[in-house]
Amino acid sequence: MKTSLTLSILGVYNALMGVLMLFFPGKMALSMIGANRAAENPDLEQMATMFHYGLAPALLMIGLILIMIRTCDMETAKSSLLAYVIATAVLLTLFFTVFSGSTVMDFSVEMAAPDMLAFTLALFGYLKAK
Repeated sequence: MKTSLTLSILGVYNALMGVLMLFFPGKMALSMIGANRAAENPDLEQMATMFHYGLAPALLMIGLILIMIRTCDMETAKSSLLAYVIATAVLLTLFFTVFSGSTVMDFSVEMAAPDMLAFTLALFGYLKAK
């Protein structure tokens, strides 16, 4: 698979998620903690909202970097994909250990599905780089 295509897809996904978190942090917070917990504890909802505001620039930065390096040389592209694979593996590990055991989150596998797809794409793009 062409590394430029892999980097473009991952870049657009991350940039889009960053922008969505900037414009809809409250909606994402509600899906993260659930409506019942939000009603019981407004501070928890505000904290989850602030979490999304804080995460938004990081995802936007990752996305923009991946988009901007899509025409780089093969070694740089492969190194970037490997870094993405490692970091996403850590993220997924946290999802299925810390987040899934949390009493303040409504975590489900469906919430992690886009990141699992991104991980698979990055790994495939790294292993089949052209």
